[in-house]
Amino acid sequence: MKRSHQNLLHLLALRTGMRPKHLVGVLVLLACAGTVSATDLVIHFPDKTSISRKSVQYECDGNGAKIGVPAGPFTVEYINGGGNSLAIVPISGRSLIFSNVIAGSGARYTARQYIWWEAGGGATLYSESLAGKMQSTCHPDSAK
Repeated sequence: MKRSHQNLLHLLALRTGMRPKHLVGVLVLLACAGTVSATDLVIHFPDKTSISRKSVQYECDGNGAKIGVPAGPFTVEYINGGGNSLAIVPISGRSLIFSNVIAGSGARYTARQYIWWEAGGGATLYSESLAGKMQSTCHPDSAK
């Protein structure tokens, strides 16, 4: 990798709060997931790598809005490929990219001070910051 690309990767890692090795996977999946613009980085997977995408609509309890997800139904997108698993969750009007980490059960994703834990057909959003710990229970929106 060229030095300028390494510097860009570390800058993006600092801005997103993700480790550089996780960020590479995120960028790869995003580049393969849709239209590429002049600000996108394209990384190619080996020919036989499959990418899957799934969108699920959720609605959280009252604590969800305090943490930053929309008060009504919202969509979480799951992207898997090349050994990487991501969840894109709307937090405070922005799409945060959560990276999958080891969990005893279900699928646990992290971004900044947030944890999105999908298990048993629902999900729980956790936030731990200087303001304190919060959690919200979220259920798939059956009205979809």
